[in-house]
Amino acid sequence: MVIQNKSHSDEEVFARIKALVLKPEALRLDVSASDDAMTLGIAPALAKEHLLTAETKGLLCRNVSAEGFRFYINLFKEIDLHDIHLLKDYGVYSNWASAVSVSG
Repeated sequence: MVIQNKSHSDEEVFARIKALVLKPEALRLDVSASDDAMTLGIAPALAKEHLLTAETKGLLCRNVSAEGFRFYINLFKEIDLHDIHLLKDYGVYSNWASAVSVSG
């Protein structure tokens, strides 16, 4: 049996990860396990596991490179399959587009 604080429940962790990846800097760049570890106040190895779980839930997408694992908000959920060329002016995609255009 494992006793877990409510602040470390899956729902709470995913909400905090979502808040982290929706910050303008994370939308422009990415999020690492170290970033998540600092936000959640946990070890980087555990933060990586949380990020991988968030990926399996469809919240994040992952890139693996020489620098390690980097995570991004999943914009694929925003695509309308009936009109894939439609650019939404609301939602996560709109926030991402605004953040990227500011950094450019």
